[in-house]
Amino acid sequence: MEASKKILQVFWVEWFHRTPHINLTLHQVGAKFEPTSSVYQESLGIIGSVPAGILILTLLILLLYLLTRCCDTRPRKAASITCLKVTLVLFALFTLGALGVSIWGNEEVHEGVLVATRSVEHINSRLHSLRNLTKLFDETIQHNLQPQLNLFKETILKNEIENMTAQMFILESLNYMMSNISDVLLINVEDINTKIAPVELGGVTRMLLFGEMIRRVATIGITGLLMMFVFVLIVGVAMHSRCTLITFSVLGLLSMIVCWGLASVYLVVTVGLSDWCMDPNPFLDTQLNKLVANDVAVYYLRCDPTHPSPFSRYINHAQQAADLVLASLIKVTKVADQHYPRSELHPRLDRLLTYLNQSERTLSGVTTLLECPPVHSHYLTLLNSTCHQSMSGVVYLLLSAAGSGLLFTLLVWFTSHTWIYLNHNDGMAGLGGNGASSPATVGTLGRDSQHHNQHHNQHHNQHQHHNHNHYNHPPVGPNQGICCINTIGLHGTRRARTASIDTKRQSCASETCVH
Repeated sequence: MEASKKILQVFWVEWFHRTPHINLTLHQVGAKFEPTSSVYQESLGIIGSVPAGILILTLLILLLYLLTRCCDTRPRKAASITCLKVTLVLFALFTLGALGVSIWGNEEVHEGVLVATRSVEHINSRLHSLRNLTKLFDETIQHNLQPQLNLFKETILKNEIENMTAQMFILESLNYMMSNISDVLLINVEDINTKIAPVELGGVTRMLLFGEMIRRVATIGITGLLMMFVFVLIVGVAMHSRCTLITFSVLGLLSMIVCWGLASVYLVVTVGLSDWCMDPNPFLDTQLNKLVANDVAVYYLRCDPTHPSPFSRYINHAQQAADLVLASLIKVTKVADQHYPRSELHPRLDRLLTYLNQSERTLSGVTTLLECPPVHSHYLTLLNSTCHQSMSGVVYLLLSAAGSGLLFTLLVWFTSHTWIYLNHNDGMAGLGGNGASSPATVGTLGRDSQHHNQHHNQHHNQHQHHNHNHYNHPPVGPNQGICCINTIGLHGTRRARTASIDTKRQSCASETCVH
């Protein structure tokens, strides 16, 4: 049965697999996972350029907005800053939530990769056990069984008996046994070892773990840094600091670029992973064919019970040879017991029987390790963890990156509006500022001017009683003072706006205001 029919696919797999795959000529191409194909790479590149296009569009819109805001010098109501603060804080909290989703997705991907890595390690451990058993089998045959057979043959030749027929039968049986061992038993087991020897998955697991460690730490670091940028905004809003808000505007632009860049990467990974999960076997067939024969790759990836094992021929021949050697040894033992002293032959015959039984047990272990169901089970676990848990995690990372990119765009937009507003609002605090004066400020200055003029008139009248020849200034009414200061505050030059209040009052006292 096909592995793809057994894996647990999350609904994201089919959904992203349906993403249109087009090339540069806008013609649709196949969605089969072929990472080495230039056409497939081209289609994934076009898909990944969608978030990049959104980033460019938002930057252009933001640039046009800032250009229009720079020319806006109209005074704003003081109450509007409260609404902007509340809006910024709300969107900042939403942004923190969107960034928090990436932490969740990061852990989902991490857990999925760990499960997949453990499955690869189990398969690799099984391969190591198989190599060790074949090595043990070779050592048992070459270093124990064959030397003991040669020694037993020398013993038979040294001890001549009257029944030459029995002796010739023993010698022929020993030659037959040695021929089966060297020409059939060893060769077939060595052929099995040759078929699996090129497969070494230890480097794959180390690469996966190292890459996952870097990816996980980098994701956590980038997310933490973006969260710190959001906290900079919150501090700027709380402190009513124009400088801090301007700083966040710059950091927010960088955050937008990072988020949409990550969204491009995650989108490509998501679509590519979904294409692979829909039919993982063809790509793995191609990769495994570089290491092992095609029948071996198909046997373990599909584990179809209707197809025989590619090792069955070697196992059957080796098992038959072992059975023949054992049967011959039993016959030789019976004949030797009848014609040779038991004390001279049996210790060696007993060792031969022990080594032969050990070789058969080893061969049985090799046969068990070559079965496909355990390996295929680990393969399905790898597919399930990748196409379910890791796939879900990558989708969460994609949604987090795209959502954070949109929210950072809104934050930069509102923050730019706020610090521009704060520029005008600071000017309303007094005529010495850089912005326009508010009516409340002008009224306050008018009342101060009226009080000052009244005090000035009283002092002037007292001074007239002492010196009648003193020049008498024209009286200044309250409305005249307000109008004059209003005129200077709103329409005066920069030098006049930065002058002291007393100087402006004295100037207004000597002129007539026209409404």
